[in-house]
Amino acid sequence: SGLVWTGLDCDDDLAVLVALALHKRGIIDLQGISISGGNAPLQHTWPDIHRLLHHAGSKDISPVKGYGWRSMQAVLWLLNYFIPDLEDSDDASDAIIRRSRDSASPANILMLGPVTNLARALEGGLDPRGIDHLYLMGGEMTGQPLDLNFRTDRAGARTVIESDIPKTIITIQTCGQTAVTQSHVDLLNCPFAAACALLPKMRQQIKVMPQMVNKAVKKRFLEDRPEQDSRWKISPNIESGFIPWDIVALLAITNPEEFGEWEYHRVIFPPCEKGEPCGEDMQIVENLGTEFNGGNWSGVVRTPHLVRNEPRLLKMMFSLMNEVPAHGDPPPLSGGFLSVLASFTVATIFFLRFLLRRKL
Repeated sequence: SGLVWTGLDCDDDLAVLVALALHKRGIIDLQGISISGGNAPLQHTWPDIHRLLHHAGSKDISPVKGYGWRSMQAVLWLLNYFIPDLEDSDDASDAIIRRSRDSASPANILMLGPVTNLARALEGGLDPRGIDHLYLMGGEMTGQPLDLNFRTDRAGARTVIESDIPKTIITIQTCGQTAVTQSHVDLLNCPFAAACALLPKMRQQIKVMPQMVNKAVKKRFLEDRPEQDSRWKISPNIESGFIPWDIVALLAITNPEEFGEWEYHRVIFPPCEKGEPCGEDMQIVENLGTEFNGGNWSGVVRTPHLVRNEPRLLKMMFSLMNEVPAHGDPPPLSGGFLSVLASFTVATIFFLRFLLRRKL
């Protein structure tokens, strides 16, 4: 939702541009993009991806619509009641199922948002023989509340984690070792790069995220527990930038040498007797070390614990972004919920004036 003013972040859009650059280089074969809701509703994310791909001149990638707030948990149910999202679509899960049936050429799947589309595909007949590896941007390693991706559909996350398919999670602790500041944004070749269309949101993120999100992220690094020596070292720029979550996850696939301490863990999402949601945590029940025998992958995940060189990783990100040229003028950012917020503000003012007049 990087082209939406009220979208919570822009790293998802930036990750798409980095993926297009990697596809152009021949490093990955980008065959499709599935869209879901998450920290923004489907009614924002669906048009956002079309506008982004058009501006990047990408004509060979056709996104498929999936599940939005109507299928998410917790507060998103309530938001959907007041601000109805688009109808959910099975197109994304159906596309994943169809691709899995090509067992002669197994695919890798990267989920950068809630895993609902993938979970529905697993429940709907996905053929594991057609999937080589699952990569998930999500997970929390200290027993504290989950990231937004897993938390918004914890039941779906459980379905994916319990599948007998090799999987890697790129967690809060890994992503939080990298932060984008204004000096990094200045590396963009504007106005020629498509990523320049996201400059307003990147500047917004640099100002807002240190207070809105990063303070909570710092607690996941156990810095407030001096008796514990945390293996993860948070980015020194965490108080002056935003975390490029989804780009870190993507580069963990394409450039694993940039990450260290790859280990395997057995994890669970404690079940809910009365249905989700009942908790917000993921528990590590067994540390399996650096080797896994390749047996049953149910509940087993691989994760990189360290970013080896933050400045080098950030330079790589922005170099890749600069390889995707802009086509035409940058699309203006859509208002998102601004009109709803404005209407609510006006209604509140009139209501308060009405009450005041009655008292007088």
